[in-house]
Amino acid sequence: MKLIRFFKSKTFWANVLVAIIALALLFWGLTAILNSYTRHGENIQVPDLSRLSYEEAVRRLQSEELEHEILDSAEFNPEFPRGSILGQYPYPGSLVKVGRVIKLTLNPLKPRKIDLPELIEKTKRRALYDLESKGFEIGELTYVPYIGKDVVVDVKVDGRSVKSKSKFEKGTRVNLVLGQGLGGSLIRVPYLKRLSLEEARTKLLEASLNLGSVRFDENIADSAAAIVYQQYPNPSRKPSINLGSQVDIWLSDDYTKLPMDSLEYLQYEIPDSLNNAKDSASSL
Repeated sequence: MKLIRFFKSKTFWANVLVAIIALALLFWGLTAILNSYTRHGENIQVPDLSRLSYEEAVRRLQSEELEHEILDSAEFNPEFPRGSILGQYPYPGSLVKVGRVIKLTLNPLKPRKIDLPELIEKTKRRALYDLESKGFEIGELTYVPYIGKDVVVDVKVDGRSVKSKSKFEKGTRVNLVLGQGLGGSLIRVPYLKRLSLEEARTKLLEASLNLGSVRFDENIADSAAAIVYQQYPNPSRKPSINLGSQVDIWLSDDYTKLPMDSLEYLQYEIPDSLNNAKDSASSL
């Protein structure tokens, strides 16, 4: 009976009320402290750090109360300033909490040096593949008397012969000296019209020729969309130019300048074996 009277007493309910208020105040206090520590609900937009120097990027992040971490440097990109920010994560414009770590990728201060592959006695096609896959730029092809046609006789950088395993910066221009072979050194001039600059360059290298002068129209609007509309020497069905010769090209994005020579185009693309058979048939 005394216990029941205690539960009904004002003292009991007063104690219960005090306990509820104390718990509420404790919960409110803990929530306020946590919100103050984590800045709950407060987001920051990640700034765009691209192309900024490392020092500039750090100052920018510090002003936004963000942390940073450097990832391993990427391959050297000549289109970005040396030592500048190449990439970041989270990406620019992302919403993050104060104190979030932004991971940065830096452009190296100089290109990484790579080994020149073994090219001597390799075929031209194999040598071109090995150089391009390593990150070298293909320079000029020069031909000299040698029993093996299109076989690499010498490799040159800046006019001097170099050996395999020599270290050069990525993008170094490498020139190849190739053999003429035992046959004649004259070859056909390939048809380059309607090709882009890079397509024309590749086709000339495959034909053992060099790209000469490259001339864009003065009023060109988009050089990336330009194609070859004129070349010199002109395409030929029969061998008429020496190995390693240069071919000049003119490019424009005005396609009305393209010659109407679709039938002519076909005859230059016909394989030699079919051309020879055609010539033999016409002589009968």
